[in-house]
Amino acid sequence: MLNEFLKEVSDKGILVLNESEGFKRDWTPLLALREFLGQKVGKPSAVIKPKSVEEITEVIKLANNYNACVVPYAGGSSVVGGAYHNSCTILDLSELNKVLELNEDDLTVTVEAGIKIKDLEDKLNSKGYTLDYHPQSFFLATIGGAIAHKGSGSHSSSNIEELLLWIEVVLPNGEIVRIGPDKSVRNSMGPGMLSLFIGSEGTLGVITKAKLKIKPLANYHKDLAFYFNSIDDAIKFAKEYTIRLPPPYRVVIHDSESANYMLGLPYFISLVRVRGYDQELVDVEERLIKSIALKYGGKEGDKETVRKWRDVFARNYEANFLSLVQSGYWTDTLDLAGSWSIIPKIYKELRENLYLINGVKSVLSRFTHLYINGTCLYVMVILRQDPEVLLKVWETAAEVVIKWGGSTSHHHGVGFLKKPWILREKEDEVRLYKMFKLSLDSKGIMNPGKLVD
Repeated sequence: MLNEFLKEVSDKGILVLNESEGFKRDWTPLLALREFLGQKVGKPSAVIKPKSVEEITEVIKLANNYNACVVPYAGGSSVVGGAYHNSCTILDLSELNKVLELNEDDLTVTVEAGIKIKDLEDKLNSKGYTLDYHPQSFFLATIGGAIAHKGSGSHSSSNIEELLLWIEVVLPNGEIVRIGPDKSVRNSMGPGMLSLFIGSEGTLGVITKAKLKIKPLANYHKDLAFYFNSIDDAIKFAKEYTIRLPPPYRVVIHDSESANYMLGLPYFISLVRVRGYDQELVDVEERLIKSIALKYGGKEGDKETVRKWRDVFARNYEANFLSLVQSGYWTDTLDLAGSWSIIPKIYKELRENLYLINGVKSVLSRFTHLYINGTCLYVMVILRQDPEVLLKVWETAAEVVIKWGGSTSHHHGVGFLKKPWILREKEDEVRLYKMFKLSLDSKGIMNPGKLVD
């Protein structure tokens, strides 16, 4: 059946690649570790590379006819196995990479979903605009992948759902639908279906186009650093920041172990960037931030701390990882979330429990995205090169977070890695999702084995 499917795809003039080696895994640390250790991660049954929405429609219709499972793939930057092939056919969307419209009156950009975020940002910057969306996978990730995984930037200011106005999707039956308010900005014409596809990870269809909000590049910024004596003081600072000031561009709080590892400083450190279009407003925000930090015992650091952090975080990340690998270690990152009342409890209990795992070397925690009711707890775990240890890390983290009512995924998505816990986090929503899934994809051809069973 697979050969017949691929032959019919090829007969329609749609490219079927001869080589699938580059698509055997995404960037999931568990898969990368298994491959590094010489364990097999398999490969896709085939790779199809459409160059238009019409070709995607043809492929999906044929996949339905032949019961061939399909996995949408573009940048491959998923760290939870969302783009892992599962022995299915990969649908490589990298050719759908165009900017279709830049509307400077409405401050929107419409793009094909396979465009890399870095490429889009470069094009916008050249016109004086920004998407203001900078995930750590900035150079690999695509707009479609960010929407499909409900991603966030690495800064406080950018969640993909807050930028998104409209999408085009090829449903599992090959039908093309367009979802979202488009030029109306917002509407109350019944329930919005846009949220159904944000975070769906290709299980409900193939996202092919998107319209997003943009903004002019800011003119002014100030970088600040504060040293706190305890994580509780740093969290109190963060909470009051969200109450008294506009949503921050960037506030990152490292615990003392993380700060010592990255910067060689034995403090709980908050790094802040204030950014805006008016110098006066930036100066006012700077004064308020300093007063809040002082209230909770924060001591102002120097600009060298910020510069060093940027070097380690943005420029030396890969070199640091390679050094760990050469020393016999591996890393994974936990993107957890909780409200202010539970996040200190999650932080403390998680550290204690992770250090009980034989094979865990370091637990480096930081708080990265601030909301008026809570934050993201982002934890880098350094561990022995052992897949079983890595899985134990995730099992331990999930148990702690779910116990307190938080989430095991702030912005990385679910894939296959976090699938065991989604039902415990959101049982009713999973039940409703399955109804939509059955209705839209009754044959189960779209990215099977992801999100839910």
